[in-house]
Amino acid sequence: MSYGDLWKPENAGGVTVRGHSALVGIGLWLEKAGKLPFPLLDSYKNEKAMRANFDVILKVASEHKSSLAQFWSTANEAQGAFRANGAIIGQTWDSTAFKLQSEGEPIAYGAPKEGALAWMEGFVIPKNANNIDSVYEFINWYYTPEAGAMFVQATGYNTTSKGADEFLPADVKAFFTNSYNREDLANLWWWPIQEPWYVALRNEYQDRYLSA
Repeated sequence: MSYGDLWKPENAGGVTVRGHSALVGIGLWLEKAGKLPFPLLDSYKNEKAMRANFDVILKVASEHKSSLAQFWSTANEAQGAFRANGAIIGQTWDSTAFKLQSEGEPIAYGAPKEGALAWMEGFVIPKNANNIDSVYEFINWYYTPEAGAMFVQATGYNTTSKGADEFLPADVKAFFTNSYNREDLANLWWWPIQEPWYVALRNEYQDRYLSA
């Protein structure tokens, strides 16, 4: 699979995406085809590269906007796109397919060859927090395989805790095994740190995409 598969003619009118994530997906697709002026990761390093890349990305995104059935921004909206609004393919979190499949819907998740977008959730500790040792005990526990498995079963999102699959029920483990092979996991595209200037520009390009 490729991020570019979303925009094939046979999927016209049946695509669902989140605005700013779709722009990154299109960027990865174009980068693979050698059509970006700078490596996509350079977009997170300086404004010149970001604008140069996203001008190209936005043009392609706008050209294919008629293929969309719906934009989504929340988990419920992503699921609703398939349940009620005619989506047949989308760039969503793996939890979207996990939830719908668990309800008996004929749907599957696949990682694109350019790399599935990935991130590791972080923690924030207020500077006036008490009992810091207990906070770190919780953080260390959260990233254990056992806790990772609990997270997967509660949310439908995959976990970054290695070994968590050994603690999953067979049907849940099968979903993630079918969704990601070893090559997919080695090829994850990790979101870089997004500085305030980048977020401001990202939102600008997303707004232009939504209103195109």
